[in-house]
Amino acid sequence: MDSENSLATAEAHFGKLLNSRTIPALGGFRMLAVFSVVLAHAGYSGLFSARHGVSGFFVLSGFLITWLLLQEYETHKTVSLKHFFLRRAYRIFPAYYAFLAFSISMDLWRGNSDIEPLIWPGVFYLVNYYNAIEGHASASIAHAWSLAVEEQFYLIWPVLFLFLVRRGQAWLVAGLLGLILLVASWRSIAFSVLDLGPSYVYNAFDTRFDNLAVGCLLAVLLKRQLFQRIGTVLAWWAWTPLVTLALLHLSRQVSSAHYAYGPAFTLDAVLMAVLLVQLIQLGQGRWWCWLNHRVAVYFGAVSYPLYLYHIWGLQIGRKLTAALPVTFQLGTGIMVGLLMAMASYHLIERPLLEKKVRYTPSLSRDTPS
Repeated sequence: MDSENSLATAEAHFGKLLNSRTIPALGGFRMLAVFSVVLAHAGYSGLFSARHGVSGFFVLSGFLITWLLLQEYETHKTVSLKHFFLRRAYRIFPAYYAFLAFSISMDLWRGNSDIEPLIWPGVFYLVNYYNAIEGHASASIAHAWSLAVEEQFYLIWPVLFLFLVRRGQAWLVAGLLGLILLVASWRSIAFSVLDLGPSYVYNAFDTRFDNLAVGCLLAVLLKRQLFQRIGTVLAWWAWTPLVTLALLHLSRQVSSAHYAYGPAFTLDAVLMAVLLVQLIQLGQGRWWCWLNHRVAVYFGAVSYPLYLYHIWGLQIGRKLTAALPVTFQLGTGIMVGLLMAMASYHLIERPLLEKKVRYTPSLSRDTPS
């Protein structure tokens, strides 16, 4: 009886966390994701995985966007697509196009002709398909492929969400499960049967949408008491995230390319969803409270511009400290990237957040940031 009461109490607490204005630990989760990418691109790929960092961002984006769409639909029985797109535009475009202008100008100035064929794909959020077809270029915007995937998701998912949710929650769940299985199957066929190559399956929206859809499905399922209880059990002990991280590490150790460019992306996204559920609940506990520390929250807030500028930061860090050990090069590169990210966040993004709020719907309860 005591264990049942404890489970019920923990479950109720989880529900409150999900419906709080700012869901805890998300800033820390963003921080972990972005530094996984930064450190992997700095040459520490043996310890840190850009694959998992990007997957974490995709899952989190799918979760938050769908959670907000569900909140709006529950309150108003519809979703304003116009306001959704305006909110995304204010949040994403200014920092992105400022980065694009800076990067293209600098690459052209230093004579890097590899940037030239990427200019228009960058402008129209098609870097992912450029990379998919041509391979990753040696240009400072090649990593914007993941932002292109997210932008394509923002264009498609709200419309598809409305189509499914108006037919009932069962349609929404079944639709997402079907899409996840369809994309996962197509990716394996594209790589293992059609031999489209790793660049295509790694970058293309049609082979990566399942990562975002896993986050979408997580949001839909966590609206149900049964899955809130399952989520509570997954975070029952403070060490459970370590098991999830170990499984992510083991997934990455599988040497088969058919696995790595096939089911691995989907399984990694599922594990990232589990990790997200665990950290939301454990982020206020003794061992994981650092995820909610103001430093972690701030790094999470600047994770988007840090992702944009981290390549520049690492390159500048190497040049400034070329005669020093690699640890100094890494530290300098991270600091430069952070300074560029902070400038973008405070000078470009934050001044526009007030305008973004104008298009945020009034909901029946607080929503996550």
